Amino acid sequence: MAEQIVVGYDGSENSDRALDWAIQEAQSLGSELRVVVSMGRPVAVDPSLYGPFLEAIEAEADQVAGTAVARAREAGVPAVGVVERGDAAGVLVQESEHAAALVLGRRGRRGVRGRLGSVSAAASAHARCPVIVLPERWDPRADRGAGGPFRGRVLVGVDRLGRDNPAVVAAARYAQRHGTGLTLVTVVPEAASVPTGSADLDRAVREQLTEPAQALVDQVAAGVREDHPGLDVETYVFSGTPADQLVQAGRTADLVVVGSRGYGGFRGLLMGSVSQAVLNEGGSPVMVVPTRRKG
Repeated sequence: MAEQIVVGYDGSENSDRALDWAIQEAQSLGSELRVVVSMGRPVAVDPSLYGPFLEAIEAEADQVAGTAVARAREAGVPAVGVVERGDAAGVLVQESEHAAALVLGRRGRRGVRGRLGSVSAAASAHARCPVIVLPERWDPRADRGAGGPFRGRVLVGVDRLGRDNPAVVAAARYAQRHGTGLTLVTVVPEAASVPTGSADLDRAVREQLTEPAQALVDQVAAGVREDHPGLDVETYVFSGTPADQLVQAGRTADLVVVGSRGYGGFRGLLMGSVSQAVLNEGGSPVMVVPTRRKG
């Protein structure tokens, strides 16, 4: 069975961007596109009005879904539209069960059609497949830094799980399938600012912090190259806090990949901390990959 790309759609400008991304993704993978429109939770109205009210909502949702499906088919992508009742986040998480990827806009249209912006973080935290969230006003044609070190690359944070981290696995697979480079990043805490009076001692402290991190990320890079021959892989070790460094580094990347949970040096990669910061503050599309704590 061909992989299926699911896109949450409500007709807003940001969900239009998500639709465009999902169409391109389906084209590149030869996948079917599934356009999901949520009607939201039932609204309490007078029983005599409920029938006409529900019919109007369903008609609007059907029209929204039909417009998106037509756009996909015009691009040569097989597509189906699905209108669901219920909480938008719950609907999207359920749809993720059998999807290769779920694509969402960071903000959606407020009203009865799902409020995608209010559910993108919840869906990212609980989905069973990778979730790609596009930032507001994201434009793939915009110059995000022609001279930036991460333009045309997929960027992923590395923690103590190394190459076994699902985020690393997904990032490498995405980069290879899309013909981009892969950048592996890890972050070490800044050395305490203690005046030693010795440049050599200060340098030794920095090296003590960075050398193990560099060894880890280099080991991961070697494993990724072994798994994906020919993939352009580079490594960086930054100093600071994971959230700040990943947000900053990712501003010029084509895609930033994080796990829904983190381990070790990236133990803050948990929805509500680093991953949430990247989703809220990042300027590039973000892929959140499902991960689970062990033990």
